[in-house]
Amino acid sequence: MMIAEGVMDNPKVDAIFGLHIASELPVGKIQYKSGAVMAAADWLTIKVKGKGSHGSQPWLGVDPIAISAQIIQGLQNIVSRQSDLVTGPVVITIGKIQGGVRENIISEECTMAGTIRTLDAKMQEQVHAQIKKVATKIAEANGATAEVIIDTKTLVTYNEPALLEKILPALQKTLGTENVVPGLWETGAEDFSYFGTKAPAVFLFVGGLAKGADPATAPPHHTADFRVEDESMKTGIQAFCAIIADYLKLK
Repeated sequence: MMIAEGVMDNPKVDAIFGLHIASELPVGKIQYKSGAVMAAADWLTIKVKGKGSHGSQPWLGVDPIAISAQIIQGLQNIVSRQSDLVTGPVVITIGKIQGGVRENIISEECTMAGTIRTLDAKMQEQVHAQIKKVATKIAEANGATAEVIIDTKTLVTYNEPALLEKILPALQKTLGTENVVPGLWETGAEDFSYFGTKAPAVFLFVGGLAKGADPATAPPHHTADFRVEDESMKTGIQAFCAIIADYLKLK
């Protein structure tokens, strides 16, 4: 909405920078990656329609729950057997499934919902096509139908390599070379990605893990135990000030 209302055009934005907290990265550190850094996220809904029956007579119906289970397995084969994971990671997660009304009734319909994560635009397109094919063909093979709905939520968050290279020296000078560390891409997603369609962008991670804590046991984001140290704010402010001062000087 902000982009549609002109936030990147009036005034014209030449470059944009963002920071994201990281609960598994130690306080005082900034993490970066050139190119694709966070995944495109799509919301996935699959509605399987079968034929109702009594639970004691499944041969008189078409069980959408059993078919949904086959579809879920088929979706994971897209990841493990049909995707070129050397190009980029692919995640297909079904986070919700709803079907049935009673223990001894085969329902007419079952709906599942989840998310798709890709880090390459071409792979994203291919995965969407494969999901539709897998779901509809498995349903068809079992005498049912499947409707697949894919709703794009974010694009791939992309760090412009040349812009990143320009600002790294300033970060290293301000925070210390040992505290500005390269990282891997993330299968999490960010709507910051849309800003990158309007101007060169760099998105960095700022550490929030308490010093001395084990990154392997840090509670993940979006969980009840998530926590970060207030001290991380200081690192973020220092990083932003260094980036902006250096960028304006370079211009």
